[in-house]
Amino acid sequence: MKKRSIILWSILFLVNTYLFSQEELKNWELSGYITNMQTVQFQNIDSNWINDNLIHNRINFTWYPNDKWTFKIAMRNRIFTGESVKLIPGYADLLKDADQGFLNLNRNIIKAQSAVLNTTIDRLLLQYETGKFIATIGRQRINWGKTFVWNPNDLFNAYSFFDFDYPEKPGSDALRLQYYTGIASSVELAANIKTIKNQLGNTEENKYTIAALWRFNKWEYDFQILAGYFENKDITLGGAWSGSVKNWDFKGEFSYLYPDENMKDTSGQFIASIYLGYMFPNSLNLQFEFLYIDIPADGITNFYQYYYQPLSVKTLSFTEYNLFSQISYPISPLLNASFASMYYPKIKGYYIGPSVDYSFTDNLYMSMVVQSFSGETPNPVTGIKERNNATFMFLRLKWNF
Repeated sequence: MKKRSIILWSILFLVNTYLFSQEELKNWELSGYITNMQTVQFQNIDSNWINDNLIHNRINFTWYPNDKWTFKIAMRNRIFTGESVKLIPGYADLLKDADQGFLNLNRNIIKAQSAVLNTTIDRLLLQYETGKFIATIGRQRINWGKTFVWNPNDLFNAYSFFDFDYPEKPGSDALRLQYYTGIASSVELAANIKTIKNQLGNTEENKYTIAALWRFNKWEYDFQILAGYFENKDITLGGAWSGSVKNWDFKGEFSYLYPDENMKDTSGQFIASIYLGYMFPNSLNLQFEFLYIDIPADGITNFYQYYYQPLSVKTLSFTEYNLFSQISYPISPLLNASFASMYYPKIKGYYIGPSVDYSFTDNLYMSMVVQSFSGETPNPVTGIKERNNATFMFLRLKWNF
């Protein structure tokens, strides 16, 4: 019996040693999540309701061949079913065309009358790092923004605050070079190419953006200055800061885009955001933000364009002045509640967005989100301003792996 015990413990020791060594030697990572989200939308509560369902699977794979090279690929697989698929003409094509990457990495695997299975590779990159230098090529996220909701410095990867089911945010087909000159200082150079389709979807145009960024720290504030050329058209200058006033987080950013053609006869576009945030000792969190944006003649003019179409730094909103506030509080370690709102003075419009998140386990969550909009916009036929409403209600179950 004693001999058998010695053999058994020896086997267990060898197995544990082998598994531990394999874990230490493992040079790759695999993660992701699966969500099931039910959506209801309506203009008024007593009007017709539209019901949709989305099953969303994300897979992230990272490989480290050695201490200098990193390869990463990540993809989204989404199954859309419901009334929007049936009622909106060309719904599947809208999903496919939403990917503006230079590489065609978006496919509709199933395109049926009542269902669409869409798969998109939104990360595909190779990174080299040595000392203070990093070079990355491929589809990646280049995040230069500082504020919370609207980012005038985000020349490469503008995103919508309302797309809460996509926390990774879109990527960009780009080359990025970074050199760290200190703990809180660096210089960057980035360039990307994307493909834009016209509204009919029958012609394409390649647009490129190239920009340089300098980050540095002064007076206990983080600053950045950028300069570049945006989408074949606009000479761009901008900057941002991040610090604190008393116990308040204080951030801001701005950009000025000026078309390089007919410079004497045209005016530029100025965009700026300012953010304030405060965290109380009991974890009650307050956030406020203001955005000013010059609306270009060819910019978006209504909420539905803003909500559904891909955004750029030039279309961060559809009204000049925008106010945002949010309060959030962890009611318990498992339950968090928040309430967000926006105000659009020009259209006498508003947005309200309550949400609740509950954690069943460390990797299983439930979210309930409401997004409600209202504003006065001109009738396309009569030109008379009319109040338009839209409400979206989401119930989502999410499992991380």
